[in-house]
Amino acid sequence: MEAWPFVAVVQASHTPTELTDPQQPDNPIVFANEAFLQLTGYGHDEIVGRNCRFLSGPGTDCEVSDQVRTAIEQGRPVSVRLLNYRRDGSSFWNQLHISPIIDEAGIAAYFVGYQHDITRQVEAEQALQQARRELEARLAERERLILEIHHRVRNNLQTIIALLNLEARRGAPPLRRQFALITQRVRVLGSIHEQLENFGQWTAIDFGRHLRETCGALAVLFEDSVAIAVEAEPLLCDIQAAVPLGLIANELIAAQCRHFGNGTAEPATIRVVLRRRQETGVVELTVGPAATGQISWSIDDASQTSDIVDVLVEQIGADLALDPDAGLTVRLTVPADYFAIEPD
Repeated sequence: MEAWPFVAVVQASHTPTELTDPQQPDNPIVFANEAFLQLTGYGHDEIVGRNCRFLSGPGTDCEVSDQVRTAIEQGRPVSVRLLNYRRDGSSFWNQLHISPIIDEAGIAAYFVGYQHDITRQVEAEQALQQARRELEARLAERERLILEIHHRVRNNLQTIIALLNLEARRGAPPLRRQFALITQRVRVLGSIHEQLENFGQWTAIDFGRHLRETCGALAVLFEDSVAIAVEAEPLLCDIQAAVPLGLIANELIAAQCRHFGNGTAEPATIRVVLRRRQETGVVELTVGPAATGQISWSIDDASQTSDIVDVLVEQIGADLALDPDAGLTVRLTVPADYFAIEPD
């Protein structure tokens, strides 16, 4: 064995290496280099003649050991990661590569095993996995708290709506309409929190869906004196802009309903369109009468609506103007940064 040139090469190698003889009972070690002895802490005389299983211990995965044994029985190479133990009882993670040395008769005359101490790598991976688990736990707790907050906000908004409805019933008809408009503003906030809570999407809402809900509520509020036609793309809107944008949309649509809902036999139709401009990515919300020739109207017709809208438009960095191609239609342009990809 000592005269075999391969042994001299292995002996000089810094890679822990051992040679086993499958022709002998229990495939014992017949040679191990100095690097192997340093890694395991054993002396040469302590390991020669023994099967490598003496490196196994209480933490060694039996299934991995079985993989190694099966590969050797079948005379094929195998590469595994397993926990091994040194002579002093300390453990190390071993990336083990075993290959057969085939003789002229095509039989595995020896097996050569290369050991690589990957303890630091495995410990780093385990630390990363633990950090990931802790992060997932914190995120789950954060999600639970967010859900609780949205739930409480929604409940508080429902209480406010109930109080407003109670006061509205006590007032004269003109006052009731004012209370109803205020209540609708609160409902806009509640609708946003409800969508966040129901769909588990804590950072954005489907603003197209929200807009359709708002238009439906306003149609009921104005008792079918106007018809509202909605064309809304399913666009995800960042929660940072969803609340102010929802209030802006409510104010603009409600203002047009007030001015064009004239109580005639044929109710006016308000057209509401939400779409993304493909060339720029900005999102446009247009609100205006579907037919031309109706009563002229401007953004400043209602000072309260104008004040609310101006503040909210500035808050999200949007732009509001009368459509130059349709003088009765209001066009709101919202920065693309607030909108993500279309929801599933």
